[in-house]
Amino acid sequence: MLIESLETHKRLFGCYPERVLADQLFGTHENRRFMKEKGIRYVGRPLGRPLPDSKQQKRLLQKEMPERNAIEGKFGQGKNAYGLGKIKARLKDTAESWEMSIYFVMNLLKLAAGSLLSARQIFYWLLADSMHNLYPDI
Repeated sequence: MLIESLETHKRLFGCYPERVLADQLFGTHENRRFMKEKGIRYVGRPLGRPLPDSKQQKRLLQKEMPERNAIEGKFGQGKNAYGLGKIKARLKDTAESWEMSIYFVMNLLKLAAGSLLSARQIFYWLLADSMHNLYPDI
């Protein structure tokens, strides 16, 4: 599944991603081998017995792992607030359509919130400018 996603990314954007932030579930030998062949860095703990990592590797891992928290948080938000965990479609295609629709709505809401914030800032700027014109002493 991860390899298919990476191939889709290459088809859409013309190149593979620089790195992959994925759950440990996707860190299989096959996936890691594929990513190594394609020059993709896997952000996660290495398989096998822990080796004494260099300080630079530890710092890089500690810096990048929290980025996954934002991704996992979106999955949790989708399950709790938008019903991703309650999809009971019988067909795989139908279930995937529901999931994609929910993520689409979540993205729309995020974009709308950003634009409302910008509109609010513009409104305050205009209000402050007009108040200054009406009451120059303030």
